[in-house]
Amino acid sequence: MKYTDSIYGQLNIEEPVIVELLACEPVQRLKEVNQYGASFYRFPHLTTSRFEHSVGVYFVLHYFHAPLIEQVAGLLHDLPHTAFSHVSDIIFSDVSQTFHEKFHEKIIFESNIPQILKKHGLSIWELFNKKAFTLAERDLPDLCADRIDYFFRDCVIDKQIEHSDALRLFHDMIVFDGDIVFQTQSCAEQFTATYRLANEKLWAHPLQSALYYLLAQAMKLALEDGVLTFNDLFTTDQAVYNKMKYSKHKEIKKYLTDMEHITIEENPQNYDYVIQPKVRVVDPFVLVKNESVQQKIRLSTRSSTVKQANDMCTERMRKGYYVKVIQ
Repeated sequence: MKYTDSIYGQLNIEEPVIVELLACEPVQRLKEVNQYGASFYRFPHLTTSRFEHSVGVYFVLHYFHAPLIEQVAGLLHDLPHTAFSHVSDIIFSDVSQTFHEKFHEKIIFESNIPQILKKHGLSIWELFNKKAFTLAERDLPDLCADRIDYFFRDCVIDKQIEHSDALRLFHDMIVFDGDIVFQTQSCAEQFTATYRLANEKLWAHPLQSALYYLLAQAMKLALEDGVLTFNDLFTTDQAVYNKMKYSKHKEIKKYLTDMEHITIEENPQNYDYVIQPKVRVVDPFVLVKNESVQQKIRLSTRSSTVKQANDMCTERMRKGYYVKVIQ
């Protein structure tokens, strides 16, 4: 199967179970779920879908020779994402941003995925042993396939990094002693600095957070008043948006309109609401050779500049944003 990826180029996907899973309905639904939630309605260049990201995570795991079941887990890790992705975390006050993960098993068992895996000699129960998938998912500040792919995908589409630079950084990574590490300190430093900047400019920017807040309020009202059902959340962005847009609920429509025009400022003395963004900084391992022995060392232990910048970013995120709507 030939697949053209916006980051990694032309992929030749040959594993039969992956080909069959790509065609199944829960995976195909992800083509209609935008990775950037509410942001797309203000910044239309942000078009990446959860499907593209999921294929990207699979490819990163394949590239690093992860076991097949872990490659499958990477492909399927975003299946339970609701419409507008992480907006649901605000609706249901999930500060860990993992609301969707509660429905992973439900989505899978209500599909033909267990039968597909069994057909190809893989265990559905092994798929749920997430602690075994140490390349697919890691807590911050480590690197993992999920974090690597969304970083490259988001930063390239938002023009925070050149595509050629993304590939150069990617090809500097290897797996060493169970971790994804950089071979070159300068590459690790560029990745870390760009990741930190992406958090400030994209993932946790006050305006982006305000857009998420407005869409979450619209969806909360829609759920309260029966415009949306809980099951609607597991359809697509457009289906949910249309139900709200074409309803007769004026307050819901106002929230949707405000998303297109809102202007905000940070004002700790006079604010409308407080946004507590997720703290995102990475501190990857770098491969270092001491005499004839190679070892992995945290970048922050080799660069006081990186440690200081990461600490400042963490402190700012923990204080949160005091947001005033000025238009």
